[in-house]
Amino acid sequence: VCAHMLEWADNQAKNIAEENSCDLLELYCGNGNFTLPLSRHFRQVLANEIAKTSVADAQLNMAYNQINNITLARMSSEELTQALSGVRVFRRLEGITLSDYQFGCVFVDPPRAGLDAATLDFIQQFPYIIYISCNHRTLSENLLQLHRTHVVTAAALFDQFPFTEHIEAGVVLKQRS
Repeated sequence: VCAHMLEWADNQAKNIAEENSCDLLELYCGNGNFTLPLSRHFRQVLANEIAKTSVADAQLNMAYNQINNITLARMSSEELTQALSGVRVFRRLEGITLSDYQFGCVFVDPPRAGLDAATLDFIQQFPYIIYISCNHRTLSENLLQLHRTHVVTAAALFDQFPFTEHIEAGVVLKQRS
């Protein structure tokens, strides 16, 4: 099921990148499960993850796969959105020139709690959002707000946990004109 979910997300990213030559911002990248395949379609990727072990795994993943267009920031999504908004400067971003990125798409795969209010507000500025969710309830809540600025253009369900109420969902949103 994970392979189908990756294939779906990869196809969505490919379609977006073919329409718009842009960079990708990924929030909550974990070990790079989505980051690496999606990076093929974008000039460069800025991804964040707060867990040290996941960042180390993502870096190892990048090295093994010889992928060099991904920059990882070990920080929370809340902190990264503050940095990208110019609210705060972080030493952990030294050597990364945020103004070099031309983000046209944001990919989010948040924890079960969904997106926090500040991140939810922040991502509404992006032309495209690819949202993977492991909690249909928080996804629904987040979509109520995102629907003000975006329209859903694609959606998919993935039964990664058979015989449970848990379902993975993927949604692509495009900014309203």
